Amino acid sequence: MPRLIFRAPRSDRPSSGAAPPHDELRELAAAVLRRDAAALRTFLTEIVPDLVRVVRRVLGPSHPEVEDTAYEAAYGVVEALGRFRGEGTIRHLACRVAVLTAMNVRRREAAMKRDRERADTDIERVEEDAPNPEDRAMTASLVPIVRALIGSLPAPLAEALTLHVILGYTVPEIAEATAAPIETVRSRLRLAKTALRRSALGNPLLREVLEAD
Repeated sequence: MPRLIFRAPRSDRPSSGAAPPHDELRELAAAVLRRDAAALRTFLTEIVPDLVRVVRRVLGPSHPEVEDTAYEAAYGVVEALGRFRGEGTIRHLACRVAVLTAMNVRRREAAMKRDRERADTDIERVEEDAPNPEDRAMTASLVPIVRALIGSLPAPLAEALTLHVILGYTVPEIAEATAAPIETVRSRLRLAKTALRRSALGNPLLREVLEAD
């Protein structure tokens, strides 16, 4: 069975070629760093739709915090511009910031869920934990399990798995995105997939997908 992946729009993904990619936002980003207010408004107009798309893929389209998380990511991108050294494109930077910001939301949710599980079970919690229509419709995909794992895996593993399974990055693209050696990325994916396999043991279809991968 072919591997199930969700690929980000091509403009959101780093180039795997040797030549530095053309970056249409670089001059605009430089103006933002010079504190040009008009440039900042234009820059946010350019990147926010991309951030929303990435956050929606990580959190799920029906998640109530998609827009808030995307705007939080937008501020994170602006703050990161001063540290950006040209690894990939500005949209590539924005994509990674969006992934990390959405991962933090998942981590907060996982922590809250653990707190609830320590409390006595009640009707509200049972209803809250029931699968929603989106989850039921996507049971043949790895994406719901990956979303659940994001909150419990160490950050480097969670980021690699998110980029690979949800956004469809290849190993070299993840290495470029995270400034990590390719073998380090492979190791992170192996460890993350071990956790993913444990979570998928109860679903024969997901086991088949993982074995094919």
